[in-house]
Amino acid sequence: AMASAKPETTEKKRELTEGNWLPLESNPTILTKFAERVGLPKEWGFVDIWGLDKELLAFVPKPCAAVVLLFTSSKELKAFKEKQKEELTKKGQELSKKLFYITQHDGIGNACGTIATIHAMTNSQDLFKPEGVVKKFYDEWETKSPSDIGYGLLKAKDIQEVSEDAAESKDAQTATPDREESVAAHFIAFVHVDGTLYEMDGRKAFPINHGKTSNKTFLEDAAVVIKKNFFEVSPKGNFSLMALVKKPKE
Repeated sequence: AMASAKPETTEKKRELTEGNWLPLESNPTILTKFAERVGLPKEWGFVDIWGLDKELLAFVPKPCAAVVLLFTSSKELKAFKEKQKEELTKKGQELSKKLFYITQHDGIGNACGTIATIHAMTNSQDLFKPEGVVKKFYDEWETKSPSDIGYGLLKAKDIQEVSEDAAESKDAQTATPDREESVAAHFIAFVHVDGTLYEMDGRKAFPINHGKTSNKTFLEDAAVVIKKNFFEVSPKGNFSLMALVKKPKE
């Protein structure tokens, strides 16, 4: 079977269009592999968060740079988010100039796993600097608007190819969905920039400022926000959580 591997790859490269990306799944091994290949420093990686209670959060290694939440949308969440958006639009909010926020345009299909990973990597700069293609992407686009950055990502073939390989890798536990399918599960990231906790969801109009945090308390602060804004809003919802952490020394 090995011999046929070559032509397939060139075939695959050719069909990389601005169409739907393959969804990455909520598996820390896959997310870490993908992140490493696009420039996550080797000493960092994703781990599961088994629950939001103090006892379970205690298992998550520190420092924790970001939290990624995977969830399926529900009527309750949609209504809650609508109302939240109206309120924030009315009263405005303070957003750090250092935030790197990517709008997820419709043309990009299932890229929310990729976008959440990039949000986590580019908004943790007081803990580590991204390398590789994400650094290149960040350096090129950091001064642009979220919408422009989103269009930039549509053209970022180097990131897209890695995303494809990760989604199709042998570690993926779910059968890879077709590109056409709209996957109802969403990935979003919670990050800590300039002493503030932000919710980063590329499908939304803007990041959400969730108040003060610090490197020490970030994980616990994020847990409180996720409980209040997701778990309690949609008690029957499906949620899955991962933390981007500095790997404990073996």
